[in-house]
Amino acid sequence: MSWVEKLFDSGLFEREYVETFENDEKTAREADFIAATLGLGPSDSVLDLACGVGRHAFALAGRVGRVVAFDRTTRFLERGRRHAEEAGVTNVEFVEGDMRALDYDGEFDAAYNYFTSWGYYSREENLDCLARARRALKPGGLFLLETINRAALLGRFMPRSWQETPDGTVVLMENELDLAEGRMISRRTYLKGDERETIEIDHEFPAPDGYVERFRAAGFSDVRLLSAPDGGELTRQSWRLAVVGRA
Repeated sequence: MSWVEKLFDSGLFEREYVETFENDEKTAREADFIAATLGLGPSDSVLDLACGVGRHAFALAGRVGRVVAFDRTTRFLERGRRHAEEAGVTNVEFVEGDMRALDYDGEFDAAYNYFTSWGYYSREENLDCLARARRALKPGGLFLLETINRAALLGRFMPRSWQETPDGTVVLMENELDLAEGRMISRRTYLKGDERETIEIDHEFPAPDGYVERFRAAGFSDVRLLSAPDGGELTRQSWRLAVVGRA
């Protein structure tokens, strides 16, 4: 079983990031940034790639014609569908699938991948995911990828740290940056009562110019970097970055 399956299929991800999932103000601010950066309009068809429970898809639903919320985790999609039904949202479609098998062709006006949701696989597979995202767009459509800014992380990198989640789970983290390979390895141990689960996350984590290189290799043009979610100039102090490219 890969670390992706262990993390997302076990429920541990929700424990660790529950405050992000439930922070409506943060989600609204991020959705504003996505809409402004992609220039979304009321008739647009949009792809939310690796949507999770669909928090951004729901925040954007009232601004666009259609959102396809795509994710590999059944539990997230079921939660999203329940929320759509309860809220009467009819223009968000939840689709289950692995981003490595994304197979849309010229269907969307814009697409985005938010909250460090790219880089889970080998460099070749990750590049193919970007190429598939580009293929899913209509000519001229924009794709936005949002993640942690490695340049900022290096300034406050901690090889070991821990945190306690709202449900009392203690998460112990041992982190290693492989700068030569452009990857971050994070060994996380989740402790609660008698429960103990360890997952070693191995995530491609390029420098900012490495994202630009990968976007261009995937066929995107007009590639640019922004600070997220403020949309300003990316600096070493920007904690999160966005890469935007045109199909």
